[in-house]
Amino acid sequence: MPTRRLRTDLVIPALNEASNIDALFDVLDTLGPDDVRHIVLADNGSTDDTAARAAARGAIVVHEPARGYGAACLRALAHLATLDPPPEIITFLDADLADDPRALPTLLAPIRAGDAEIAIGSRVRLAAPGALNLVQ
Repeated sequence: MPTRRLRTDLVIPALNEASNIDALFDVLDTLGPDDVRHIVLADNGSTDDTAARAAARGAIVVHEPARGYGAACLRALAHLATLDPPPEIITFLDADLADDPRALPTLLAPIRAGDAEIAIGSRVRLAAPGALNLVQ
């Protein structure tokens, strides 16, 4: 089946990740508009300039004062729900560079081909032994 063009938005929850923002966006900038339409950085109460750096690189920045990865993700999802048209795919990527953003097209390929409704990347294979627990 041919690849479908689907509006894809990227959620990046972040807390004090200013030192990673430029490197992260340098890679994201290599992706095409068919890969990511909007990047929403959910700042989770950073005390550094994470939000400002992300905004300067073109991200939509939303703020979630309640601490927690889930709270930050939910805040970003609430913003995405207001968009017209809404995204057809939502991806999540950590701001700490633990995941390689260059893998997004590969991760999204089965969805765009109509072969899957969800795709989950795994960093277990590349992690140091014992570095990630089952939930991570």
